[in-house]
Amino acid sequence: MATTRQIDDLLQVYEEEAAYFVTLERDSEDWLVRFEKAPDFAAREWAENMVETYNDRYLHPDNDVQRWTARPPEIDLYKAE
Repeated sequence: MATTRQIDDLLQVYEEEAAYFVTLERDSEDWLVRFEKAPDFAAREWAENMVETYNDRYLHPDNDVQRWTARPPEIDLYKAE
């Protein structure tokens, strides 16, 4: 079974005037989440934490990438055992 990643790239934080975006490193136009800037919300910290967490897992040699990025295998609930 071939392993495919739903997101096969590192993430980065991209800042605009009104928001912080978490984007693919190779394509800042392709954003995954937008954190709106507001006085009572730590948008930059949320975006940076998301990027750091994902990139650490993505780059870690001991992680089973399929476990946390690939779709789960299909299970036949009606299969006779």
